[in-house]
Amino acid sequence: MQGYHEPVWPALVADRLGLRLENCGHTMSTTREMLRYASAFPPERYQVAFIQYGLVDSWLTFRGAPYVLYYPDNPVRKFARKLVKKIKKLGRRFRLLDRLGAVEQVPLPEYLANVERIVRSAPATQFVLVATPPNLDEPRNPRIEAYNRGLRQISEREPNAVLADAYDAIWERREECLMSDGTHLTSVGHKLVADRVIRALTKEHPSVCDRTVRSDLSSR
Repeated sequence: MQGYHEPVWPALVADRLGLRLENCGHTMSTTREMLRYASAFPPERYQVAFIQYGLVDSWLTFRGAPYVLYYPDNPVRKFARKLVKKIKKLGRRFRLLDRLGAVEQVPLPEYLANVERIVRSAPATQFVLVATPPNLDEPRNPRIEAYNRGLRQISEREPNAVLADAYDAIWERREECLMSDGTHLTSVGHKLVADRVIRALTKEHPSVCDRTVRSDLSSR
């Protein structure tokens, strides 16, 4: 977030475990962009990979709303996204969410298929699936929780995936863990998530160290 200058949780994890961190994503994107990032930064090149998606995927839009990828970007896509923003603005004015029905930006089955596709693409890579934190805009939380439950199911099903879940802990301390915008983590929140990631990772691999770790982030 603009104006935030403290270390974010992937950097905290890398520093505490002596990992070399490479960022392979950007904030506020979806698992559709994640698939493109996986082509540019193949997960099999890394021994450990963090995946945190769900905040934008679970955002409600009207059924049939267009979507334009943010990555890889080009002038045509930038222009198309401006048009999409105007369409969505008109959609809010004409209450298309009510008229056409609401649907997640990336529906849950597609979201889970995207994450599982990446995890299965690199069986020798240890993936840490990082649950999306809660939001102070409380109506969003049931969907966030549903997406997190899906991540848990993947972690239980796939031998090379573990879940790091700080959702409940952040909600209990939401006044100090979440910024006033209701979405972004404070330094306290980042430290809490980092702690859960380290717990999940070292429980699976107690001697983890001196590894190159990739980070696919969209939620923060």
